[in-house]
Amino acid sequence: MSEIAERVRSIVARNLNLACWIITPDSTLSKLGADSLDAIGLIMAVERELGCCLPSDAFRAGELMEGEWTFGAFAGAVESSVQSAQQTSARSSAA
Repeated sequence: MSEIAERVRSIVARNLNLACWIITPDSTLSKLGADSLDAIGLIMAVERELGCCLPSDAFRAGELMEGEWTFGAFAGAVESSVQSAQQTSARSSAA
C-alpha cells in the first residue's frame, strides 16, 4: 500500500473510530459504518490533512455511499487526485 493510501487509511480509521487493521482495500465504506455525513467528513479530513483539494465531481458524498465504494477505490482516487495536483503545481512552478 502506498504512503498516501496508508495516510488515507489512518484518516478513515480515526474518523470512524476503527482500528487501522480492520480497513482492507475491499472494505466498503458503508460496511465500515460510514453514512453520507461521515463521507463528507472523510473528504474534508483528507483534504485538510493531505493539503489538497479533491475534485467535487469525483468525490460526491452521496456517490461514495450509493456506489458502495471500497476503501481501495477511495484511496486510489485520492492518490490520483493528489498526484495530479502535484504535477500541476510542479508545472506552474517551472513556468
